Amino acid sequence: MRRFPTVIICILFPVLLAAAWTDLGAEFEFYRESPAAAGVGSCGVAWGMDPAAWGYNPATGLDAGSGVLLKHTSAFTGNGRIANDLLALSYKTSFGGIGGLLYRNGAGNIYLTSLPDTTRPVGPDNRPVVDDTVTAADWVGQVSGVYTGTDGHLSLGANLKVFYRNLVAASGFGLGADLGIRYRFDWGLALGARFQNASSSPVFWSTDSTDYLTPRAGLGGMQEFAFNGSKLRLYLESEVSLEGLDSLETHLGPIYLRPRGGVEFVIADVLSLRAGRGDYGWTVGAGGAFKGFFADYAYRTHDGGLGGTHLVAAGYRF
Repeated sequence: MRRFPTVIICILFPVLLAAAWTDLGAEFEFYRESPAAAGVGSCGVAWGMDPAAWGYNPATGLDAGSGVLLKHTSAFTGNGRIANDLLALSYKTSFGGIGGLLYRNGAGNIYLTSLPDTTRPVGPDNRPVVDDTVTAADWVGQVSGVYTGTDGHLSLGANLKVFYRNLVAASGFGLGADLGIRYRFDWGLALGARFQNASSSPVFWSTDSTDYLTPRAGLGGMQEFAFNGSKLRLYLESEVSLEGLDSLETHLGPIYLRPRGGVEFVIADVLSLRAGRGDYGWTVGAGGAFKGFFADYAYRTHDGGLGGTHLVAAGYRF
């Protein structure tokens, strides 16, 4: 009977915490990506293409070996510009590898307005005037590590991250952790799982309030076919959550899903052609590599007429 209160607490705690979970984490997490992965519909749970793979699944962070990557994203040009810059690092060790990310998301051209006459409603002779132009921004730092088994089949990884958000009217900082696992079979199949915000990452605001980022899982697979010095890779994965993040998601009973998929054709490990369907639209991309140097580009459309996103990156593998 002494175990009964403990069991009740274990059952009720996730329910009570869920009441405080928020979707604001989507902005923190969305731009931890590279053009290579974006080109195949942002599929990165089962296979890592470059040092930015730590952001998708820490268990895949060392797939591309030791290296460095610089990336820039420009989204919604002409509709409200969002820019993102990312630096990613990976370094191979005896047990697996370590790495990290540092990135900034910025939303510019935010106008602060006021009415000339606050006693009257908005009208032709009382139009809002711009008092100031400001920028909202997120800064995120992340350190990562992965353990790879001696046979190279099983990989276990983790991310520890800190983030700072400036929303002009309020600012906040938070802490979080992600966990990941991936298993590779000898016939080219890789299966992965990632638990994002496993710690229900808290965000502490300057307004003395606290939010908790919604924990989200990701399940995915990649099948590779090799022939004549080339490779064909097929990707399929889905976000999995107990809470829906937006209207694009579907649900299976109490489980919310956000499926995505893509295809990649690699020619002689030099040229890569990519296409996919991501969370918000279709994507296409291409990449090239030569003597350790690499560059990638992806273009993402957005359902609803928001305009496109351009992603470019360059780096070096050593």
